[in-house]
Amino acid sequence: MRSLAYKDSQTLTSSDIENLARRFGGKSEDYIEIVNKQKNTQTINKYALLKEINSDLNTLISSNNSE
Repeated sequence: MRSLAYKDSQTLTSSDIENLARRFGGKSEDYIEIVNKQKNTQTINKYALLKEINSDLNTLISSNNSE
């Protein structure tokens, strides 16, 4: 068995997804990432810059949807 490399990041890159699809079958285009929305919201609210960016994005999305 090959030795596994350890990564600190928990986010899969496109090459990670392609490798998984190749190894276990399926298409990388069918990949759907499952996220913990509560944890993401807590992280966003914890950091002022992320909170400001998120607020601006939500405002932009809302204004685009109302047009």
